[in-house]
Amino acid sequence: MQQIKLSNQSLEVVINLIGAEVRSVKNRVTGHEYMWNANPDIWAGVSPVLFPVVGKTTNGELKFAGKSYPQGNHGFARSSLFKVIAQSDTDVTLQIITAELGAEVYPFNLAFKVRYSLDKSELMTEYTVSNLDHQRAYFSVGAHPAFKCPFDDKHLITDYVIEFSEPELNLKLHEITPQAFFTGKIENLNFQKLNLKADTFANDALIYENYSSSHITLREKDSNRQICVSLSGFPWLGLWSKVGADYVCIEPWCGHSDMLGFNGDINDKSAIEDVEPGLEWSRRYSIEYGY
Repeated sequence: MQQIKLSNQSLEVVINLIGAEVRSVKNRVTGHEYMWNANPDIWAGVSPVLFPVVGKTTNGELKFAGKSYPQGNHGFARSSLFKVIAQSDTDVTLQIITAELGAEVYPFNLAFKVRYSLDKSELMTEYTVSNLDHQRAYFSVGAHPAFKCPFDDKHLITDYVIEFSEPELNLKLHEITPQAFFTGKIENLNFQKLNLKADTFANDALIYENYSSSHITLREKDSNRQICVSLSGFPWLGLWSKVGADYVCIEPWCGHSDMLGFNGDINDKSAIEDVEPGLEWSRRYSIEYGY
């Protein structure tokens, strides 16, 4: 497997060229691994990049202008071989051109770049979509990092909280089916802190919108150890783990799974992003490893 390594005085990061996926983030001083170990018996992912769809599509396909295009869960970027187009010790930019994957894969010709850069104990990720086509293009983008949790073998999942940076007075929790499709049912919530329990994710992911917080933190209750993820520019948030697994995913999204029963074209999808010919779309988020 071809890999890229980034490092500075604080962090060492390993990135697979397949999927442009971060597979490891270690503290260079202590050697501590922050990310999930990708046990294939539970979940083989670590931090897949979600593009050009987030979540599930009806019948495993997206439609546009009378044609159907098969889509796996979270799209094809996670299984695509990215090319390195810029690199230094602390920074790398990876890219795929969708037209090079085949006309049967996706209806638009886009350059999709993923840039990773280090600054002290922070890993920044920037997604850029450049429209190389003659028509407006539609897509979704999302992150899916899985953090090792508990942080060590002396703690349990119940020793952790997930905390928004601001009190959320009108947070919306979306109901999903067991297959992860949106039902349209919404629960309005008012809270800032979610205490993790063994069964927090018994019904699969928790998916939120309408938050005002700029970031969200996975924090250990009896210490100052924490991991902080920024949210600005990403209107959807997924929190997920498999019950009993030693990880928690904090997932900023621009997009989400199809609504239950949706059968339209990609341009009619809920929460879809778009970019005009010759223009670029970009979003950036950061993860600060605070221990």
